Formats: sequence, C-alpha cells, structure tokens
Amino acid sequence: MALQISGRDQGNLADVIANWPKPKVAISCITDGSRILGLGDLGINGMGIPIGKLALYTACAGVCPKMTLPLTLDLGTNNKSPWDDPFYMGSRHRRCGPAEEQSFLDELMAALTSRWPE
Repeated sequence: MALQISGRDQGNLADVIANWPKPKVAISCITDGSRILGLGDLGINGMGIPIGKLALYTACAGVCPKMTLPLTLDLGTNNKSPWDDPFYMGSRHRRCGPAEEQSFLDELMAALTSRWPE
C-alpha cells in the first residue's frame, strides 16, 4: 500500500494524510520521481522507489511493514513522454518551481508530524 499526493491537494494535505488507514507510522519515504537513478524523471511512475527503500528497512532493520508510509508527490514532470501515454496517471504538466515545491513540502511535513508526532 502506498500514497500518491497531487499538487492539487495543496491546502488540504492534512485531510489527505488523515485518510491513511494505518493508525501508526514509524517511517516514511517520499519521492517526487524527478531524479530516479539511471532512469531520470519518471514523475509518479517512480513510486517503486519509496516502496523498495521501505522494504529494505523492513528486511534489514526489522521495521514492521505495517508502520511504513511510501509517498509519491505528483508535482508534474519535465519528462514529456508520459504526457502522451494514455496510461500515465500523473499530472500532465511541467514540474512546479522550487518555491511552490517548498511550500508544498512545508505543508506536507506539518501534516505528517501533526498526525504522527512521535
């Protein structure tokens, strides 16, 4: 199970996080899919990265998989090839700028720490 959050959710990120069905999260891994090693900008198709990293924490460090939260942020992609793919489920626009991304991340971190302060 993983969570994808769209840039269009900004202003409501606490509500989106509140919908996560697991009552406790010990660790989260977040990607925006922009710099996938060896593959480049995959947009939301980079979801396998946080899932895989958290699987390593489970296998190697004993973190309970029920207490992990893989997150992919859909803030657009500068790779135009997914825009023409009818099966691409992400936003079909250029990635937002650094200021907009920072504002989004600030709200996201506040929502995550509010829901799971420990």
